Amino acid sequence: MILLSEQTENKQERRESVRLDETVKLLFEVSKELLVKTLNSLFHENYDVDRVEIEKTATEYPTNDLSILRADIFIKITEHKPYHFHIEIETEPSHEIAVRVFEYDIMKAISNWRLDGKTTSEPEIFMPKSIVIHIEGGSRVPQEHHRVKLIMADGNIVNYTVPVMRYWEYDKSRLIQENLYTLLPLQVFMLRDELDRMTARGDEEARQAAILKARDIATNIINEIINIYKGGKISFYDVDKIMLAVKELFTHLNKRYSVNEKLNTEVDIMVRTLYDENVVNQAKIEIAKKLLEKGLSVEDIADSTELDPDIIEELKEQFEKNKR
Repeated sequence: MILLSEQTENKQERRESVRLDETVKLLFEVSKELLVKTLNSLFHENYDVDRVEIEKTATEYPTNDLSILRADIFIKITEHKPYHFHIEIETEPSHEIAVRVFEYDIMKAISNWRLDGKTTSEPEIFMPKSIVIHIEGGSRVPQEHHRVKLIMADGNIVNYTVPVMRYWEYDKSRLIQENLYTLLPLQVFMLRDELDRMTARGDEEARQAAILKARDIATNIINEIINIYKGGKISFYDVDKIMLAVKELFTHLNKRYSVNEKLNTEVDIMVRTLYDENVVNQAKIEIAKKLLEKGLSVEDIADSTELDPDIIEELKEQFEKNKR
């Protein structure tokens, strides 16, 4: 018999798991430009964002026992013909992941064939290009690939492999260098292992310190995202999605370990404040550009917009360079 408190706890865990899954998927709800850039980096491709169409496709497929098979992310890029990509983000190492990815991929490949591939008398089944992003390490995470050996009835062997990204080996600088801006929020989640250890030992002081460390990482990541945006590498739409993911991942950790509810409010306020400040600042910059076009002086524009004169000088230099 399950006690009422255990039932409540299990329901809470399921809700948090679903919310975590949705947050992870939010990382790929970014602009077309950033999504293409992310796929190029993860899969070592070189797609031109202006020459392709891109869309996220179905991730749920019914099985023979009427259950639902749910993958994380499927993305289709069309450049003359469609190419399919599959991303799985694993928060805990599993010895079944290779089989699960193969199952997802074969279901997706058959679904694609049924939708638009019945053009030849002999069926052609194209498997997606897949990758597993492991957030945490462990003996079950290989160095380069997950493998499944398919043994045919005639004895022929087909080796199915899935590349691995060992995320815990990536720091903030490496992610930025490789244009993986949308994966920056997962740096916050990497503290879950440390919090697990603190909880198992019953070390409340260390647990409090760990969640404060997570807050500082969240703050740092948000500031980095703002700087990347100011450098023109992502859109403000991307900033919105990535900052929301940071906030949600921090809230997930804090709720999972019941550490300090006030920190959730603190991080939420920080996110909204930085967001609002940059919305206002971007609006001022757009006004300053229009005033420069009308020939107003740097001083007059600074008085009108309350922007730093140095910022306006930079805008003026760029404006004059574009006129040449």
